[in-house]
Amino acid sequence: MKETAAGAGAGAGGGGGMMKERLKVEELEENREELKEVAEDVFPVIVFAAVLAGALLFLFLVRLYLRWGVACPSRNRLDDKTVIITGANCGLGRATATEMAKRGARVILGCRDRLKGEAVARIIRKKSGNQNVFAARLDLANLRTVREFAEEFHKEESKLHVLINNAGYLGPKAATDDGYERTLGVNYLGHFYLTLLLVEKLRKCAPSRIINVCSDAYAQGKLELDDLPLLKGYDPHKAYARSKLAQMVFNLECHRHFFTGCVWSFAVDPGACCTEIRRHFPGMHGNMMRVLARLLYKSPDEGCQTIVYCALADGLRDFSGKFFSNCKVVKVKDFARDQTLGRKLWNLSLTLTGLENQFLMYAEHEEEEGEDTSAEKNGTQVLSVKESGDGGKAEGTTGPEKRASAAAAAAAAGSVPSSAAATAAAAPKS
Repeated sequence: MKETAAGAGAGAGGGGGMMKERLKVEELEENREELKEVAEDVFPVIVFAAVLAGALLFLFLVRLYLRWGVACPSRNRLDDKTVIITGANCGLGRATATEMAKRGARVILGCRDRLKGEAVARIIRKKSGNQNVFAARLDLANLRTVREFAEEFHKEESKLHVLINNAGYLGPKAATDDGYERTLGVNYLGHFYLTLLLVEKLRKCAPSRIINVCSDAYAQGKLELDDLPLLKGYDPHKAYARSKLAQMVFNLECHRHFFTGCVWSFAVDPGACCTEIRRHFPGMHGNMMRVLARLLYKSPDEGCQTIVYCALADGLRDFSGKFFSNCKVVKVKDFARDQTLGRKLWNLSLTLTGLENQFLMYAEHEEEEGEDTSAEKNGTQVLSVKESGDGGKAEGTTGPEKRASAAAAAAAAGSVPSSAAATAAAAPKS
């Protein structure tokens, strides 16, 4: 009996243990199901948070990269020096003008809208304490106003030490008042014309400097001189890259032509800056670009530091013709240093602006074969201003005006222009 009772008790104890194990298994399964439900609810939130954190980290790193820069290390002043800055009513031009004024320079703001320019000049005078800040009308999309600006400057100012070619256009396809594709006309051709009209004044104040505000976008540019109107297709960014490539090539030509007159030229990449250059972009695309620029890009005050450095730092004579970024020399792509391309662009630009009679043009065999002149073989460059009674100043007509006059004269005489004259008379249209 006792043995039977003991066996029954052991059996009951074993059954109770199995019951407990079964309850534990069921509890674990319930917990697992609850965890699955929680995971299904929380997982999308976790994924969203992870993606958002990754995106924010990426944007932060991109912003850090784009906004990285250095302050101008030079503390030099520009007392008794005269500086011209194009596109100076906003963005990089305004920031550069403010810095120049703080360092004692006499600053001339070249602005398309004179009233806005005068308002900015008043602000800069108040901010810097320098009363020698003035505004003048300069529309780089109209060669006549460029010439008028230069003539007024020659009459009213006796010195010019620094010319900063800063103004720019980036936007939909349009034409200048002279009929040229607007991006190339404003960013390059207008500055080319202005520089050559003022180079005699720069020579007289030597050592002086020409600063061309370029961009690393030039590396994506393609300069086809037989398609200036971009008839093969227009893209705003490609047009902008082409104009910056033209500026880079022009910077090297300035060095080759004007270096022996102690006029030094520098190309500057200010980096990605939040300026008003994107204001012409319409629609959602334009709005997104402007928002991203505010979030990620440098401020104009940060972007102008390398421009200021090239304008006033000591020891830059041997770096004339070079490309600067963050106050250091950057290597220029080989295709932008092509002398044949530089000579063709120089000759074409002289023709388009009507300065072919004031400045030496490359001979055809030099233009095609890229031969070095005897002066270049000796390591020097001959100043290209022709010796004339007017001291190298403009005749008073632009390239489009000359072509219009020639066409009118030919029509009045009833004669047919030669093929060369016909080519010169056909201004590129957009």
